[in-house]
Amino acid sequence: MKIHLSELALAREYHAHTPFEELTPEQLRLMSEHAQRLHKWVNDHPGVHHTISFAVVVFLLLSDCAVLLWLPAAFMRHGHSGVSWMEVAGAVVVGSLHSLLIYSMMVYSLHEGAAHKRIFRPRGPVTRAFAMWANNLCRLGAADPVYYSKNHFSHHSQFGTAEDGEFLNFVSSRRYWPTMLPFAMFLNYSDFVVHRPLFITKALLRSMAVSLVYHGIYAGAMLALYGAAFPFIALMVVTPHVGFFVDRLRHFSEHNLMPLDHRNGARSFGLGFWGMLIGGGPWGQPCHLIHHMFPAVPWYAQLMLHRKLKPVLTGRQREQFLLRPVIGFPLLYFRLLREPHRFAESAAHAATDESIPAGI
Repeated sequence: MKIHLSELALAREYHAHTPFEELTPEQLRLMSEHAQRLHKWVNDHPGVHHTISFAVVVFLLLSDCAVLLWLPAAFMRHGHSGVSWMEVAGAVVVGSLHSLLIYSMMVYSLHEGAAHKRIFRPRGPVTRAFAMWANNLCRLGAADPVYYSKNHFSHHSQFGTAEDGEFLNFVSSRRYWPTMLPFAMFLNYSDFVVHRPLFITKALLRSMAVSLVYHGIYAGAMLALYGAAFPFIALMVVTPHVGFFVDRLRHFSEHNLMPLDHRNGARSFGLGFWGMLIGGGPWGQPCHLIHHMFPAVPWYAQLMLHRKLKPVLTGRQREQFLLRPVIGFPLLYFRLLREPHRFAESAAHAATDESIPAGI
């Protein structure tokens, strides 16, 4: 993702003029003690951790297979000539579910695997092979793990600075909206993407080839089972959009207008509907604040720490870091569409006023 220094300057100015209740040293100490105990448990039980990781990967792959090969049968109308509206609707449903599963797999593989090396911990030839497999599963969705891991490392080590490879604390809507255009996952309407570079690399070409083979095999099977229209709508029209749009929602909202401090600079969507959808499942990023506080713990430990964090927050901190049930994300989303633009305009007017000499 390309950093815009103008957005970094606006983020600094915004937080210099916006009240924010940060986590206290006592709250951080308490959470750190919980995190250390969980981290020790994970290190002491590698077999359990690897079993959980294997189960997640197999679940995602089998679910995708079921969605693409068996679910379409529920929408087919035998004896009907031409393509029925039922089949079109079914193709949209199947394509959407497949796209969300690929998104979930990409988040898990890119973030937990390629960036943090936590899906399988290489301790021998078997775990090294599994780690390589899991860390590259994101290529099924044409994502580039080499590019992502490099930028995500700087996102943690240089958070909120000009060296932050995923600077997201002030995102203008003019950069966000073009990612809603058709096939923005592949085309550079905007530089607001993190799963791939904005130029062709060998790693990106490798990912595109893997994704084409994977989807080509399923397309061939669906063609034989259900005809041409169903796989065309599901895989060519719907798949490149739904999961990517959700991914852009996540990046647009998890850091936007938050402080430039990794201990206070993220939101957690939680374990409800919005957290599971936008976070990419429980193994995705539903508890992003916890992840930035304790990046060494795996996803299931982050869920446990999230439950420990909620009771120690004040009312004001809950409003800042967490979502209200049901309507919380829509309210946050519309706020993030309006407030950065309003603040940028007011900052521009203030700068113009200051440049005019007194008395004129």
